[in-house]
Amino acid sequence: MRRVCLTLPTHRACAATVRAVAEEAAYGARAFGVEVLLLVLDSSDAEIVAEHRAVIASLPVVPGVVVHHLDEDEQRDFLREVIARSGVPAPDRVLRLMLPDRVSYGACTNRAFLLAEALGCTSVHRRDSDSRYQYLDGEPVFPLHHELTALGLRAADVAGLVSRSRLDPACADRPVSLVGGSFVGEMSVDVEEIRRIDPGIYEDVVGLSVPSDYPEIWRRNLIAESFRGAGTAAYTADRTTLMSVSPTRVDMCNIAFDREVYGRVPLPPATDTIGSDYFLIHLVQDARLPGVLHNRHIVNFHTDERRSDAGFLAYQLRFAKYLLSTPHFASVYSAMTEAGDALLDAEGHVRASVVSGFVRNSTRVDRSANAERLAVLDRSYRALGGRYTGAADALAPLREQLLDEARQDMEEFALLTDAWESLTRASRTVPPRNARTLTVAYAGGEERRGPVSMGQANMIRCMLRDEPDHINIHDVWPVPEGTRTESAIEALRALAVRHEALRTTFPHAAGSAPREQVVAAEGTFTVTVLDHDDLPDDPTGYAESLARRARAERFALDRDFPLRISLVARSGAPVFVAVAASHAVTDVSALAVLKEEWLSLLAGETLPPPASLTPLGLAAEEATPAGLRRSEASLRYWERIIRTGPQAMFAEPGAEGTDVRTPQLTLRSRRAARALALVAERTGGMPSTVLLTAWCALVAHRTDQPACVAAVPTSNRYHPRLTRSVNTLSQDALLALDVRVPTFDALLKKAWGAALNAYRHSRFDAVALWEMIGRTTHERGSRFARDVVFNDVSTLPATVTTVTSAAEEAAAAATPETANGPDLELSWGPDQVLPTRVLTFVHAIRPVLHLSTWSDPALFKRDEAEAFLTGLVRLLEAAATDDVPLASLTEVTGVRPVERGPRWCRVDGSWTSPPLVAQALSEALEGLSVHVTADAATPDATTPDGPTPKDAILTAYIAAGDTPLTPARAHTALMDALPGRPGVLAPRRYVIVQNPPTEADRTSAWLRQQILREGTGRDRDVT
Repeated sequence: MRRVCLTLPTHRACAATVRAVAEEAAYGARAFGVEVLLLVLDSSDAEIVAEHRAVIASLPVVPGVVVHHLDEDEQRDFLREVIARSGVPAPDRVLRLMLPDRVSYGACTNRAFLLAEALGCTSVHRRDSDSRYQYLDGEPVFPLHHELTALGLRAADVAGLVSRSRLDPACADRPVSLVGGSFVGEMSVDVEEIRRIDPGIYEDVVGLSVPSDYPEIWRRNLIAESFRGAGTAAYTADRTTLMSVSPTRVDMCNIAFDREVYGRVPLPPATDTIGSDYFLIHLVQDARLPGVLHNRHIVNFHTDERRSDAGFLAYQLRFAKYLLSTPHFASVYSAMTEAGDALLDAEGHVRASVVSGFVRNSTRVDRSANAERLAVLDRSYRALGGRYTGAADALAPLREQLLDEARQDMEEFALLTDAWESLTRASRTVPPRNARTLTVAYAGGEERRGPVSMGQANMIRCMLRDEPDHINIHDVWPVPEGTRTESAIEALRALAVRHEALRTTFPHAAGSAPREQVVAAEGTFTVTVLDHDDLPDDPTGYAESLARRARAERFALDRDFPLRISLVARSGAPVFVAVAASHAVTDVSALAVLKEEWLSLLAGETLPPPASLTPLGLAAEEATPAGLRRSEASLRYWERIIRTGPQAMFAEPGAEGTDVRTPQLTLRSRRAARALALVAERTGGMPSTVLLTAWCALVAHRTDQPACVAAVPTSNRYHPRLTRSVNTLSQDALLALDVRVPTFDALLKKAWGAALNAYRHSRFDAVALWEMIGRTTHERGSRFARDVVFNDVSTLPATVTTVTSAAEEAAAAATPETANGPDLELSWGPDQVLPTRVLTFVHAIRPVLHLSTWSDPALFKRDEAEAFLTGLVRLLEAAATDDVPLASLTEVTGVRPVERGPRWCRVDGSWTSPPLVAQALSEALEGLSVHVTADAATPDATTPDGPTPKDAILTAYIAAGDTPLTPARAHTALMDALPGRPGVLAPRRYVIVQNPPTEADRTSAWLRQQILREGTGRDRDVT
């Protein structure tokens, strides 16, 4: 379930606002089916905090709404733990910036951002204590409606949901990162009295907030419109605009940000300063991230405290500091505007380091301009007289301090921005307030050490290279009713003693990969107990989110216990155990074994002694002559496929990048499960093989490839001594299924043998494998892309992928006809950044076919991804009654082969585009002129599969000029540029000439040039 944070920071009594915002939270949960976490950050005095606690305690219980009310002590405790876990330098200084002893609008919102991260929220929606909602026909008008409608969605998908669009079409694929409205009522900055006393002085004072280089007409308009919001017009109907939202059109009491923004850059933590908390609005606009502007404006009012003498003087100090911050922020905003799209990285994320650089540069702004601002303010206030003279007197002795603080505020903002990524990452691992961490000691094992196994080496390589949430794994274990916390923990202790893998660490020098594993005889691990008065509506989903969040932190191979364990309890009774696991010692099957044994221990059963190979035992077996021969045979098998098969299944227009943000699409279908069973019955094939065959046939058809080459992870547990081993045994099986057969049944027969061959060659030395891949691809001139993955975990017991939410279970049991699942249901889930183009997980094949697919959105628009899975169901249904000609797949499934266009051709078993090759090679050679040709294919040659035309051969012509270029250097440069370019292959021959011909696009013209050097470039020693 989507979880959002609706936050109300306050340092004053605001019971009515708390109740009103709670109503908005209830509306969001009810209307959008989200979980709304109402976060009240209370910096008030103890008496007011107690009043707020009483108000919150009296709120009605609303499904989907969870209230968190934290006073400053509780906020400080949370921040201290986050800062300690983050490891940022100067922790005390960072704590002061996050929780200063003076008013800071940026700091209070930054605390909300970190708490939202800790609570697993996707967005933050901010309100203020000195505002209230408009009403229409007796009902409050909640901005949350528009915020939840659009935030986080692609702008193109939001265009049809708004009144109008003024967005640059080039930004249509970017997510909506901000949704906001303004305010009506009293001015946001208390300067109306100055305007009434003397309009001329008003222009002088407010004009100090306008950058000095603005044209006069803009300047006067800005002065006239400043701090007035949306005026006084009452709300009558919705008006929404998809656009690049200007900071002048929205207010921070009526704003929502996607976590992709606040998760990367904080707000300025300046104290006693208004306006600095608008920084992220500027950043979103300058980075050209889409936003939605709406007219559900909030009503602004001035509190009694603000009208008092003390409140007046405090506000004038904040206004003065705001004016002094103007030139510094103007410098940053100017730099960000000029940077534009460069504020984003290749994945569309805000580049925090660029922002902090601009902030740091702003500290060099000339101090004299601010000294003049103070002088103008002093003269103006004394001319106004009355209490403004008192304000001038109060500011005068602070002159030098204020000038220093204006620069220091920017220095501290840069420091916090540099630390922010570490803080947000650490906050995701900090449990809520009702948590306690127990340290569990174990003893009774045997101390041992030895080399790592092949599976461990493979996973360790991935752990050192990939993001932790990509490679770590997780599971959720339901706790039997009546289990005591002590019993659950005692069973976990018994597992640690029983299994060497759980007592294993991997010592290694910094910068190197471990080659040795050490098994401890005794040690400790921790269990975080999260005790709740009540659990969310979807408790399983909540436990799942905890386990997933724990995956996001790397395991320290040389010291960490390989399980991160959270015990979720309700009123002291354990309900779930959420586990994140290091892939260096466990895989999916190992977690299933641990879960089964843990439940047996809780049931009072006595476990038999372990009979499976330990990691050290497996490593010893792999080092025998037979084990080494098996690994060498696997390497030869992989090398044959990598030398001859397609370098990438999705070599086609639009395929770019190595890490792709892909949305999850889940299929649940009784129709498909029935059809799958009928195909298996008709053909005699195993259901899992039938499904794999259908999936491969459709992938090869969609990609227009003669073979489906896919990574098919296998548990490697077919030997009795490995079946129940708690170890990381899963490795890739590389499947190469030639689809050049007439019918589905013929392909099914081939698939069984091809899969068996792949699984038989899935135990290998990972280091040697990747050395072979590097050598082979350099020689071939390709870059092996693991862009298609099919992982069938449906046969594994109690897998980590079968966690079903309570809502799903209720829906499935709603009526007798849906008791076994929906007829055909497609549902979209969250995005993930993955190093693949298409990843499929098969969770179950009966009584419902349940699988999830992540497809590159550049290749599969949403309707195309849905059509692909629907086409898979149609293929199974067609094959259930009769053999299906593979030539009819378009008609049968509705899935069409990709259209690459005339500039693509097949070369060395792979699709490529000579113009793309030329472009990539030119970029790799820093702009040298390049022309690439594909020589005509030779006549048909007979192969075991029948007549097949030989592929074309690429030749590259390079005008080197005065550059001392060799074919080897050209080839090496192109190979370095190949990652993320699946449509690019290296030429078979490099021809280097002095200068490009006049007709640089004609091959005949290049052939007339004098050749300086030529060759294949494959010899690494040639210079």
